[in-house]
Amino acid sequence: MARPLREVLVNPKVVRGLQEHPGTYRFEGGASMVVSAVHWPPHVVVTEDASGRLSIEGPLANLLDTLAASLNFTYHIVKPADGSWGAKFKNGTWSGMVGQVLQQEVDIALGPFGITESRSKVVDFTRSFYFDDRSILARKGAPEVDPWGFMHPFTEMVWCALLLTLFLAWLSLVVLGRDHKGYGHITWASNLLFQQLRVLIQQDAPVKLFRGRERFLVGGWVVVAMMLVWSYQSTLVALLAVRYIPQPIRSIRDVVNNPSLTVIMEPNTIVTDTISTIKFGDLKELNDLKYIGRVDYQPASNFPQALDNLVRRHTHVIISTSLSSDLFIADLYAKTGKCDFYKARQTFFTSTHCIIGQKGSPIVPVISYRIRPLVESGLYVYWLFRNIHFLASCKASPSKITVREALSLSNLLGILVLLGAGTFLATLVFCLELCITGHCSAKRCFSGRLSASRGFSGHCSA
Repeated sequence: MARPLREVLVNPKVVRGLQEHPGTYRFEGGASMVVSAVHWPPHVVVTEDASGRLSIEGPLANLLDTLAASLNFTYHIVKPADGSWGAKFKNGTWSGMVGQVLQQEVDIALGPFGITESRSKVVDFTRSFYFDDRSILARKGAPEVDPWGFMHPFTEMVWCALLLTLFLAWLSLVVLGRDHKGYGHITWASNLLFQQLRVLIQQDAPVKLFRGRERFLVGGWVVVAMMLVWSYQSTLVALLAVRYIPQPIRSIRDVVNNPSLTVIMEPNTIVTDTISTIKFGDLKELNDLKYIGRVDYQPASNFPQALDNLVRRHTHVIISTSLSSDLFIADLYAKTGKCDFYKARQTFFTSTHCIIGQKGSPIVPVISYRIRPLVESGLYVYWLFRNIHFLASCKASPSKITVREALSLSNLLGILVLLGAGTFLATLVFCLELCITGHCSAKRCFSGRLSASRGFSGHCSA
């Protein structure tokens, strides 16, 4: 039976062999290691049989088996009592897997772990075998009609270019043209602007108002306006059948500003430890949510159930690594065939993925040396993504869908609002014109009567 690693490392010859030949050395008589692990798919899946014996599967299990075959050791899996990575207490002790390594209860802990200053003071880290960031996992909304969909056939850039072209065409006519039929400069310029607008909305434009080079400019504007309007009409018909799937949570700020949302996170991780020390910014406000009861700390093993129950109700979001979020979404897609969840656009807190060992242990540099070819060859990434089925099924799920149904009031609501607002403004301007015209007519009539009473000839017409 192989001796424990602690006893094997007492032999100076073994330590010297590990240090001088990290890529080829093997324990001659074998060794037995105690390895700590917690359930963290897709990197490592921890299962327990009826007798309470733990076993692991997944990419980290493959990595550990490769190291065991290379170094000639066997291993025994244990897990921390609190099921966490490890957090530092005020008295200087540590919980979780970090605490097990620090107290020499285990030889290594699989994690994977992100490197922090506080952890590096009590444990040694191997070479990183993967990098990942954190993302926010939320529930998609139900498909809904966008009442302002009539604005979507053109992008903002096209709308701006259209208005700029309209202005340039009008300005060119003002500069190159001359007053006609006794109009003043302001009246003539306003008439030209209205003529350009009439072309854009497909109304008639009297060509007799223009001459020579003016007609050339007007003709160019007609061609541009007609091409854009025809393109707009054809695209709009298709867009009226589009339903938009809301994805309101796009960043940490959206989570903080929504008082109805509770954040689900795993406790005692690099994320929770780091954001608790930040003094300002979105991450500080995210950490402050725990003081008002808006943070629910749960182990990672509960995340799939929380996603299907709590997050599905639009009352919670989950903060996890991006790869784990993809796994949760893919697993639910395999069960339901639906892409009901999405990752927010903002990602944050990119960190390393390492194994940890006891401080000063010669086994950690040897593991790092042998991890490197596995990473550089892409073998670990191959193991990782081979275990995630339907990974790409929901990654490219659309934020809008097309339906076949009759147009309803909701489809045309934006157009009707715009039409109503325009009609109201036109009526208001018309009433103002009547009032101003009536006032001026009455004033002229009063002046005429006053002149007649003084012996001057004058009249007042209706």
